[in-house]
Amino acid sequence: MANDAATQNAGVETSGAPEARGSSRAGIAYVSAFLVLANANAVFSGNLLQSMHPFTFLFWSFFVSAVFFGIVLVARNGFASLKIERASVVPLLILNGTTAFNWIGYFYALHFIEPAIVSAMMGGLGPLVTIALERFLRKRRFPKRVYVPAAGVLLGAGMLAWASLTGKSGLAEISVTASVIGLIASTVGGVSQALNTVATKQLGERAWSATRIMTHRFYLLLVIAAGLSLSGPGLAVGGASQAGLLAVATVLGVIAPLWPLQRGIILSEPFTVAALLALAPILTYVFQGFDARMHWSVLSAVGCAVVAVFTVYGTRITQKGKIA
Repeated sequence: MANDAATQNAGVETSGAPEARGSSRAGIAYVSAFLVLANANAVFSGNLLQSMHPFTFLFWSFFVSAVFFGIVLVARNGFASLKIERASVVPLLILNGTTAFNWIGYFYALHFIEPAIVSAMMGGLGPLVTIALERFLRKRRFPKRVYVPAAGVLLGAGMLAWASLTGKSGLAEISVTASVIGLIASTVGGVSQALNTVATKQLGERAWSATRIMTHRFYLLLVIAAGLSLSGPGLAVGGASQAGLLAVATVLGVIAPLWPLQRGIILSEPFTVAALLALAPILTYVFQGFDARMHWSVLSAVGCAVVAVFTVYGTRITQKGKIA
């Protein structure tokens, strides 16, 4: 972490250069670390969210995270590091908006449907949305082969959505209404996640460190979560036991995984990040084995496998430098 600010230029890669390939490999390692931590926590948080409202969970978890990263940033770089230069205002506003919708959609979906399906919907939309953004916003051209893994991941996500709607997922006893709400929330989260990746990349190209990004990205999320909590379930946590579980979910599900994710995004191409994030369902599915609420679902397993296969294929294409 000591060289965050100095290494941000690695986020602007030169195609084919050894430094670029090394940065890309490091980026994949960081994103992979995020996947393991975040998806283990998805099952843990899914259980906790059965007894705690998502907005109460969101407020306290991300308030603690923002304070933690703010303290680290100031301790290392001084109070001047909190200043936001004019050129970074727009991508930071976009990052705050997409972060809010991303995490609200994610945790709200976990409240209703199977964690693997939440991960699949978010990961499945990511590559397609990222391709569209790169194509139309950054005027980047892709060979037709890049659309194959994106479509394949979306196919796997569709299978998992069908499993939820027909009662064939790992959570069999779930109403159609709950499934629809969960699927819509995860779709909103997935689109926001892709937009979030692009905004984070833009800040990385402006020499923002991962710690600095983590300090400033939660403002809108905290305002929305606080407002919705105070108008509904409130901010009170149900006793010391629930507070302890919330602390574990915050450390293992937000603080520990999100820093390597920011570094991974800075060091990698947006499509590579989106493709790797699509691996989440198979990891979540494995971790679901430790959740007493879940049972094994063949359709969920097949859907996760489809997502994983096409994700690996998509990452292989990007790593071989076949994307112009």
